Amino acid sequence: MTSLNDNSPVFCTAEVPADLLTKFFEEAYSPSELVDELGAGNVDIGVLINTEDMSAITKPTLPPVSDQSSWPFKDKSAEEIWGFAKENIKYPPIYNRAIAILDDQTIKDKETCVLVTRRSLPKEDQSELIIVRSDFKSALMILNIRNLAIAGDEHFAQTDSDGVIRYSQA
Repeated sequence: MTSLNDNSPVFCTAEVPADLLTKFFEEAYSPSELVDELGAGNVDIGVLINTEDMSAITKPTLPPVSDQSSWPFKDKSAEEIWGFAKENIKYPPIYNRAIAILDDQTIKDKETCVLVTRRSLPKEDQSELIIVRSDFKSALMILNIRNLAIAGDEHFAQTDSDGVIRYSQA
């Protein structure tokens, strides 16, 4: 059984079907950099936060993902989720420097999610948080880069013309 170790949190603010959750984790675990580094079948850096009781989360999320029975973060804003993560997620074993959120737009487009992190050095006219959309394949890789403190805000700014971070630019 795989245990929690350096995992990036994934939240749902909408009732995301199990097949779409499975697709998210399959694609998020697929970048060759992750597979080459960790080995095929060993990419388990994400964890679905599907309860407010963090002691109930004991292992990373691996596809296929089963149907969820509750949605404690449904209709919460990115800022509210960020606040929960900062208050309740403790490292180790789960990072709280950057998070992913699957939302209503995720259900519509079936390929993007929201990434949230704290801006390193916000200017006076900038918000504290960086909130940007990412394709599934880039999401956990970008979060891992941020959570491991390998890079800063620049990876959250490398978006396509539609404002979405895509693996080819990550």
